[in-house]
Amino acid sequence: MITIIGAGPAGSYLGYLLAKQGKKVAILEEHNIIGSPVQCTGIVTHSIEKFFKLKNEVIAEKLDKVIVAGKSNRIEVNVDEIVMWRDKFDKFVAEMAEDAGAEILLNHKFIGIGGRNMIKARNTKNNKIKEIKTDAIVGADGPYSAVAKAAGINPARSYIGMQAKVKLAMDTTAFETYFGSDFPNFFGWVVPESENTARLGIGCFENAQEYFYRFLKKRTGKKDVLCWESGLIPLYNPKKPIQKGNVYLIGDAATQVKATTGGGIIPSLKAAQTLCGCIANNKDYNKEFRRHSGRELRLHLMIRNMLNKFSDRDYDKLLGLMAQEKVRKILKKYDRDSPIPLVANLLLKEPRFLLFGKMLFA
Repeated sequence: MITIIGAGPAGSYLGYLLAKQGKKVAILEEHNIIGSPVQCTGIVTHSIEKFFKLKNEVIAEKLDKVIVAGKSNRIEVNVDEIVMWRDKFDKFVAEMAEDAGAEILLNHKFIGIGGRNMIKARNTKNNKIKEIKTDAIVGADGPYSAVAKAAGINPARSYIGMQAKVKLAMDTTAFETYFGSDFPNFFGWVVPESENTARLGIGCFENAQEYFYRFLKKRTGKKDVLCWESGLIPLYNPKKPIQKGNVYLIGDAATQVKATTGGGIIPSLKAAQTLCGCIANNKDYNKEFRRHSGRELRLHLMIRNMLNKFSDRDYDKLLGLMAQEKVRKILKKYDRDSPIPLVANLLLKEPRFLLFGKMLFA
């Protein structure tokens, strides 16, 4: 028996892969509905099609350009991206797991490890404690993972991601990103959900509410919020252990998130493939994950550390280089889920990007 805590995309996709191999899998979800509450912007590149084909009802919008704005400069770049209904996407992946043979237990909250091959869960409907015998425990339960805590693995640093749905007239083929001193150590975003509704948000280590409302008023001219969809965005930590004995972490619990964008869906799906192989073949997940995904996520982290040292003027210079047609072609060809060929080709086409490398050692 393999017990997965959390029926988000990481946990459900792992459950699907393991069940397909004939493993007995139970997925515990503390909420009574999969996909709730929503705590994600839900924008992904078409790299997601390397894992599965999305159903049409999961897709909210398809985007073909991004507007990137600094303090005094603004450019438009062609892309090929998808905005998903996150609740529907989570249910879609969970149904894949169930169809493959995994059992999903709703209203079951993990409360502790009762020995090497036992976990305890509380039924949130009747408060009864259930003991589950298991050979492996997987924490797919978010940034402040209860599984990680029970195994003695410390949580990583996280951004406070403040996002809300707002009434806003939008071009449904484009999303917006904002950089500079008004968005310290991260960025702001506006992503269309429909012609008159958008997901607007920021990520900050501190004072998130202050920066969010300032951005909201500046972008929309008002402070009206339809609903909140906030959550934590973990910062990738290459030193964080993600396996300890028969306890494994995946997704946000393992900080498997691109530090440049905060996107964790595709890295976690890739990690699920790695972890499935490790469990099936008794391999070291810490080593295998670093081998399969470590270089990419470390590159995202290096770029994030560099961007965090940028001034508003540096961002405007960067956007000036990105506005060139030869650079725009590279940005269209390689998406952010393939950072190594993306960065290599950008440097070949425009060596002046190397000038920003000094920030890494400043």
